[in-house]
Amino acid sequence: MIARIKLYNQSSRLRLKNKASPDLPSPDKIPVLIPPKALEALQTDGSYEFVEAVQVPTEGTGGTYTADYFNSILDYMKLYPIPGSKDGHESQGDDFYTIGGELQMQSATDGVCYLRVMVPPEGWNCSNAALIRSLKAGIPELSLISEVDPIRGNDGKVYFSKEMGRPRNDIVPQGAMEQSIGNSVDEKEIMALIDQGAIDMESESTELVKNGKVFRKAAVTLQSTSDKALAGRVLNAIAGKQKNCGQCAQCPKNDTKEKNGMNKDELIAAIKAAIANNQVTLEDIASAVGLQNKLRNATDEQRAKLAAAIADALSLPPDTSPDDLIKAAQAAFAEAASSAESTVEAAANELAGGKKLKNADGTESDNPVYIYALDKLRGKRGKMLNSASEALKVDPVMVSLRSKQADTRIVAESTVIKPAEMFMEV
Repeated sequence: MIARIKLYNQSSRLRLKNKASPDLPSPDKIPVLIPPKALEALQTDGSYEFVEAVQVPTEGTGGTYTADYFNSILDYMKLYPIPGSKDGHESQGDDFYTIGGELQMQSATDGVCYLRVMVPPEGWNCSNAALIRSLKAGIPELSLISEVDPIRGNDGKVYFSKEMGRPRNDIVPQGAMEQSIGNSVDEKEIMALIDQGAIDMESESTELVKNGKVFRKAAVTLQSTSDKALAGRVLNAIAGKQKNCGQCAQCPKNDTKEKNGMNKDELIAAIKAAIANNQVTLEDIASAVGLQNKLRNATDEQRAKLAAAIADALSLPPDTSPDDLIKAAQAAFAEAASSAESTVEAAANELAGGKKLKNADGTESDNPVYIYALDKLRGKRGKMLNSASEALKVDPVMVSLRSKQADTRIVAESTVIKPAEMFMEV
């Protein structure tokens, strides 16, 4: 079972390795899922189709893609095709489209997801003839990039269970590192700008580098994407520059800066990246700072609410210790049980006309009617006790016992010598 511990949404990438395999089904065996209008707009004479496949579950960047994730991809295609570029993830052009798919499960958790891809003869800004030729030769390698919904399992690993954004399925260079930097600026240029002090610490920006400056807040945002590694290096470089400089116009004073040269936002961003990369867990962090006993999950919250409700019901202070709560609850239960037992005994006594019977010789014995009624009423209270008492009035066994009880009392009363009879003549 996977325990759902919500993490922040992140970008992830998955290489589709099984390209052009002879074992793959032909495209016409895989259903088209995109809306008919979308298919009509994309389909042209000369289009080439092929099938990609991926094992389920499978490892991707930062976590494991589950069957639920691929089901969400198939559901997504019922609304939109998934575009792809022959120039990699950084390109904005759409040269081909994933138009269908099918998830074939071989067990409850394992299977294969097939994706049907269509390549029109014309791409975004040039012919796709060379691309189609390479695809037929089985050369290109595709990579699925997506905004995922990560969860952490009981085993501490990260799993992707749902597509949260608009995925792409692009062609990427074989063997290349799965890394982008958010824009076309080279990492060396970014580091050179940081070294020169060309850093904007406070302005919001969707681009890491703009107008000759590196934007720290853009790097912080980049931590929650697949470019988290680059973002970490950029933030570390900025922190190092501030530590060594701290006086230039681009490095304003920051009273919250820690001894390691990182401020609060940078520390949080670094921790989030470490958690996302499975380098550390929340439990590790809490233990390291001595707060392991303060870390609470949903179960702890429910227990706290239950303890507060018990304390309130027993008129005890909210900070009553668990041991004292247990003792007080046990005492309350014992008192309630004793009170309930007394009520049951009173009801049985009323039905039986007494706990004891007086015998002919003047002695007393247990009243079987009382014993039977007590046995039937024990453990009941309130409306259940009233209903059971009424039912006993017509209970066959109870009626029989009461008849015998009446006979016993008649015999006992007939043998009693009245005072006036003691002086009668014989």
